[in-house]
Amino acid sequence: MITAILVSCASPAGPGDASPRPGTPAALPSIDRTEWTCVELIGADGTPVSVTDQPPSLLISAEGRASGFAGVNRYFAEASVGNAISQANVPLRFGPVGATRMAGPPERMALEEAFTSMLGTVRSASVAAGPRGAVLTLRNERGDCARFEPARAQ
Repeated sequence: MITAILVSCASPAGPGDASPRPGTPAALPSIDRTEWTCVELIGADGTPVSVTDQPPSLLISAEGRASGFAGVNRYFAEASVGNAISQANVPLRFGPVGATRMAGPPERMALEEAFTSMLGTVRSASVAAGPRGAVLTLRNERGDCARFEPARAQ
């Protein structure tokens, strides 16, 4: 009987209704097991890199494998996501990046080079609420180096 009362009290909308109450913020997605689309990239020289009409993506599996689209080619790498109580400044490192070897337009090849190079410099990540939803921020020794939003369903 106590269990039934506690479950009832913990449910925000009542029995059988799992939807959150209006005005209740949605839970932030996890760094891993969420596909992210790059919306901002900072190059090695500290200047913004155009993400073009086909932005890079990032997906880190629960098994610690990173993969996605880099601008022209698909890429993959090992990912080491540290344990953290919150989603702020979680240690994150990527191993060497492998990729398919197709050529593309110069601006997209430059984006791919900047993106895959950036992955090797990442030291931490955080997920926070942004103006349009969740934002994943990757950081290196110099500060923020990339921002991502959850990928939209196609």
